[in-house]
Amino acid sequence: MRSNDSPERIGRGTAVGFFVGVFPTLWLGPPLAIAAAGLLGANRAAALLGNVVCGPLTPITWGLSVALGNQLVGEHLRISSEVLATGSRSEITQRFFATFLTGNLAVSLVLAAMGYALAWGLAARRRRRVSAEGF
Repeated sequence: MRSNDSPERIGRGTAVGFFVGVFPTLWLGPPLAIAAAGLLGANRAAALLGNVVCGPLTPITWGLSVALGNQLVGEHLRISSEVLATGSRSEITQRFFATFLTGNLAVSLVLAAMGYALAWGLAARRRRRVSAEGF
């Protein structure tokens, strides 16, 4: 927030960080967030911070991804207790990845949009306050 960057760049960086932090990038998240922020003209520090903030939320966001994915995919790809009990390992794996990635993409996009709005609002408010104080 203390950088001289625009609220838009800070918001964009936070959105990139949130998206990469929720999407399954495993241990490559921080460098990917910084690289993506650079490519998109976003604030790299905000991207890194957004990525780090999402780390502790992973069990929640990934659980939500499976639940939402089950609602978004067709019946032939849904994960159910029956499939887990009677399905082959390859069928379970195929269904899980299709369901999880579909839901995770939706969760990642929604949280990125929320992160953008939050960071943009905070940065714009701080910028107005600083310019009013003359610092």
